Amino acid sequence: MYITKQRLLYGVISVLFLILAVTPVSFAQDEDYVNAMPHLRLGAGARSIGLGGAVTAITHDATATVWNPAGLGSAADLSLNLSTQQISDNGMLGQTKHFIALTKALGSYGAVGIAATNFGVADYPIYSASGDYEGKADYGANTYSLSYGIGFRNFNIGLTGRMMNDSFGIESDEDQSGFGGVDLGFMGHALHIDVDEAQVPTFHYGIVAKHLGASYDGGVVPMIVDVGVAYDLYMGNVVTFSADIEQEFVNLDESAFSMRAGVEYSIVTNKSTEFAIRAGVRASRDVQDIFGGFGVNIAGLQVDYAIQDGLNAIHGVGITHYLSLSYGY
Repeated sequence: MYITKQRLLYGVISVLFLILAVTPVSFAQDEDYVNAMPHLRLGAGARSIGLGGAVTAITHDATATVWNPAGLGSAADLSLNLSTQQISDNGMLGQTKHFIALTKALGSYGAVGIAATNFGVADYPIYSASGDYEGKADYGANTYSLSYGIGFRNFNIGLTGRMMNDSFGIESDEDQSGFGGVDLGFMGHALHIDVDEAQVPTFHYGIVAKHLGASYDGGVVPMIVDVGVAYDLYMGNVVTFSADIEQEFVNLDESAFSMRAGVEYSIVTNKSTEFAIRAGVRASRDVQDIFGGFGVNIAGLQVDYAIQDGLNAIHGVGITHYLSLSYGY
């Protein structure tokens, strides 16, 4: 079994090096960079959003297909996540985002996951070149991904492949599609302590490179690199502190560097029930957001809520609500 997993590890590493070798060709011309689908950076899952998105080192459920596929190496045998977000208009366009993901463990061979995301803007006003009003249109963007992750002792690796398509126009007949690239992730765990007669890691670290080799509508979707750390403080209940930094590799007027931080306080009322409260921040030179939320888990069925308030590059000034239903065993 060890030899089989070792061969699998070598195979995955070979694929990673191949992708990394090809990727720089896609980024040779800066003028071709297109931030085709910025909503991909919004992430998924109310728990993760409540932490400000600082989950690169600790995501281990179905939302790992978005944040860091290496987390699938520590996922439950079966994990399902359904998430939705609603942006309060405040005089703006109505915007919604829906996410669904399913992961399944393959025993010692890791885990696979599939996910789909829909982002929509309703009643977008259309004007001609001369400024004449021509009507309203709906914009819809969809992404579909396939992920794989596997754990080796105290570290995990994973990758995600993604396809994208969108439609825009008065009759929603202007369709485009493209390759959303590959996400490559790594995650490690250290500083183990004894908890209920088991060795549990308290320090976590992770890195993920996203959208490698992506191309869309003749351009290139910018590559993003996230690096994160987290620490679990056990004192009867558990307090998790997490922090991420993100760099987007593209020449834009706005800042391409951002920081995220979050804290979660989990209260285990009995062996099958857990309650958690969360807070987070995300900041760059141009975008500042604060987050809050809570979650309840009963026998593997979890409901999470998060709220976001601040100046957001996509939403503008306003409040965004997130709701997730997930299950894992």
